[in-house]
Amino acid sequence: MSEPKRMHPISIVLRMLKLIKDAIVPLVIAFIALLRELTELFWWSPYALIGIVLLLDGLFAFLYWYRFTYRMEQDELRIESGIFVRKKRYISKHRIHSVNTSANIFHRLFGLVKLEVQTAGGGKEAEGVIPALSKSDAAAIQQFVKRKEQDTVLENAEDTQLSEHRVSCRLSFRRLLAAAATSGGTGIIFGFLFAITQQADNVMDINIYSFFYHWLLKQSLLLSILFAAGSLAVTWMVAMVGTILKYCSFEITKQGNELFIQRGLLERKEMTIPLHRIQALKVEENIFRQPFGLLAVSAEIAGGEAGKDQKSVSTVLFPLLRRKELRDFLDAMLPEYVVGTAYRKPPKRALMRYLFLPAAISILITGVLIYFFGGYGLFALPLVVLSILFGVLDHRDAGVSWTQDMLTMRYRELTRVTVHSHRKKVQSFHESQHYFQSKKQLGTLKIAVASGGAAGSSFKVKHLDEKDADEAYDWYSFRSPKRTAQ
Repeated sequence: MSEPKRMHPISIVLRMLKLIKDAIVPLVIAFIALLRELTELFWWSPYALIGIVLLLDGLFAFLYWYRFTYRMEQDELRIESGIFVRKKRYISKHRIHSVNTSANIFHRLFGLVKLEVQTAGGGKEAEGVIPALSKSDAAAIQQFVKRKEQDTVLENAEDTQLSEHRVSCRLSFRRLLAAAATSGGTGIIFGFLFAITQQADNVMDINIYSFFYHWLLKQSLLLSILFAAGSLAVTWMVAMVGTILKYCSFEITKQGNELFIQRGLLERKEMTIPLHRIQALKVEENIFRQPFGLLAVSAEIAGGEAGKDQKSVSTVLFPLLRRKELRDFLDAMLPEYVVGTAYRKPPKRALMRYLFLPAAISILITGVLIYFFGGYGLFALPLVVLSILFGVLDHRDAGVSWTQDMLTMRYRELTRVTVHSHRKKVQSFHESQHYFQSKKQLGTLKIAVASGGAAGSSFKVKHLDEKDADEAYDWYSFRSPKRTAQ
C-alpha cells in the first residue's frame, strides 16, 4: 500500500489564479458597482475588499491543495479531493486508455506538468486530473499504467520488433506558418468578439452595433470598405497567432500500438492515443487549402477527448499536409486506413436538391439586408452567387465508397471532409429518404461512431442514388454477397 501524495505546493498559486479567472467578470462588476459606496465609507475600503477577496482565494486554494491526495495502490490510481465534500475516485489501470500531460507557462517555470487520465466512456472530460506534479511523479504514474501491457508477453520476435519500431513526423516552421495562414479561424474570432460585445452591451448599456452602424453611415463608401477589410485583416492575424501558439513544435510519433503527439508553445501538451481507440479518420480540406492541394488529418477518438479541440471532438493528427503526402503519412502512422476510393456519387438529378436550400436562404438574407440597409445591402449579392457555387461543389464532391471492411464518405460543408471508418467501428448506420427525395429516387446515408462522449460523432452524405444507398446499407448489414464498391 503506497502512501498518499500531495501535489507540488505551487499548485496553490495555480489554483488561486484559476479561481480568480473563473470569477473575474462578476468580481469586476461587483467592485465597480460598490466602488462609490466603499470610497464614501473609508478611503481604504476598496483596498480592504480586494485584500479580503485575495485572502479567501488563498485560503480556499490552500485547503484544496491540502485535501487533494493521490496514490497508486494494487491495480488502481486513487484520487481523493474536496474541501467540504470528500470525493474519492478510484480508477482501475485496466480501464485507462491514455495518460496525457500538459504544461502552461507556470508549470514550465517550475518543471511541472498537469496530468489527465482518459478512460473508456469517460466523455469529454478526463476521468482523473492532477493539476500540478513533478515530471518524475507523472512518469511514475505513466509507468504504473504501462505495466498492464508489460504483463502480456510477446510470443515471437516479429511482434517484438514491431513494438520497438518508432517513426516520427514533425511540422516544420514554414509549414506551421502556412497552416496558420490557411486555418480559417477568422469565423471563430468573430464569434468570440460577438460574445464580448454582447457582454459589453449589458454592462455599459451601450448598443455597440448601432453605434458602428451610424458611424459607418457618416463615412464614405471607400472608408467603409477599408474599415471592413482592416477588421478582416486583424482577425485573420489574431487567428494566425492562435494557430501558431497551438501547433508550434508539433510532432507525432508512432511506437508499437500507440501514437504520441506533442505540441504547443505557451502550453505544451503531450497526448497518447492507442490505435484501437481511433474510430474514424478525417481528412479536411477547407476553402483556403483545397486550391493549393493542402489538407489536415484528424481522428475521432473513443473514450474521451484526447485533444480538446474547440471546434469539434476530433483530435488533430497532423495540421497540414500536401495531398500527395497523405498516403505516405498513413503508410507510416495508420496503414490500415490506406484504401483506394471509387466513389458512388450523387446523380445529376440530385443537383437541384443541393442548390435549393442554400440559394433560398441566401436570397432571403440578401432581400432582408436590402430592405433594411438600402444600397449597403447590395454588398450581400455575392452571397447568392457563392451559395450556388458551394451547392455545385457539394454535389460534385459528395460520394460514398466501401471495401470489405472500410467505409469512406465524402461531403462538403464549407470544408470538404473525407471520413474513413472500419465497419466494426460504426456504431449505427442509417438510410433515410424524405418525400422530395423519394420523388427523385434519392436517399441519405448517415453513420455514427463513438467519440467524445455518449452522443458520439455523425457523418452523412445526402441525395445519393437510391440504389447506391441500398447497397451501402446491405454492405453494413452483411446482406450483400459482394461488399466492394464498383
